Amino acid sequence: MHPKIEKWIKYEFWSFWLFYGPLTPWFIYKIIKSGAPAYFCSANPGIKWGGFMNYSKIDLINQIDEQYKPKTLFYSSYSNEKIPLDFPFIVKPNTGERGIGVELIRNNSDFNNYLNQHDNSDLILQEYIDYPLEFGVFYVRLPKENKGKIISITSKDFLTIIGNGKQSLKELIENNLRAFYRKEYLFDRYKNDLNSILEKGQQILLEPIGNHSRGTTFLDGSNLKTSILEEKIDAIAQKVDGFFYGRIDLKAKNLKEFQNGKFVILEINGVNSEATHIYDPNFNLIKAYKEVLRHLNYQYKIAIQNHELGQEWTNWKLLAREISSRYKS
Repeated sequence: MHPKIEKWIKYEFWSFWLFYGPLTPWFIYKIIKSGAPAYFCSANPGIKWGGFMNYSKIDLINQIDEQYKPKTLFYSSYSNEKIPLDFPFIVKPNTGERGIGVELIRNNSDFNNYLNQHDNSDLILQEYIDYPLEFGVFYVRLPKENKGKIISITSKDFLTIIGNGKQSLKELIENNLRAFYRKEYLFDRYKNDLNSILEKGQQILLEPIGNHSRGTTFLDGSNLKTSILEEKIDAIAQKVDGFFYGRIDLKAKNLKEFQNGKFVILEINGVNSEATHIYDPNFNLIKAYKEVLRHLNYQYKIAIQNHELGQEWTNWKLLAREISSRYKS
């Protein structure tokens, strides 16, 4: 099946608006019920807009204990300073989302190219954690309860090409559904190797960034939850000011260490967090929507409880103004 046809058949490749559009009546109902158009921002009162948009990732990273995070640097404005990190390292925008602007920097040439193509301000640089496993752990805590919990886990299978001894790297990219929509980027990244014939069984990790938009396959790993992992995540999350709902992205050396609470946190996401396990190829659309609504109902309950405990509703007009200015820029 051609990738363009498969894209329309599989909902995991639909645009954000196409997938979430049918849930509009649900959102309208919750807005009317709460009496607050921006009720969701109150789910995380310690984060700007609750983590809906334009919030600082470095502010959240700085609240994580050193033992759980990679060496991280922040530049409000980068101007050719010497970087105290070894290659490779990760660079990403402080207020980015959905993997936009996140790159693995392998050498000075990569970094110079990145700076030429992106804004040099508000940048986060992190040491690259070369662990084989990456997860998205979805955490919630009701404000009237003392303990939070994990409600889903996404495990990630990075975009990898396997040779067959017949086709070139270029042909393998063009025939891979997940690589096809990144082919211009991948053709540029691997321009010196495109005509090489990969031996049968030879593997090449095309994309080390674990985002669905970058070709990563998301799998439902909710069965991997353990009481030790849940307790560790809860202890970390409760140290982040006003954080009750969101996804914690992390990497681990192996499954045993992950389940025993030994990992490195890459970032914390707020109310804009998706329940990414729904993109498991074995899910169907109905099951996916049920999971989305289960997560969003937690978001609503948390926001309501925060409001009952004295948190004022976010001024929706100010939020609308920021949304408008974002899309004008």
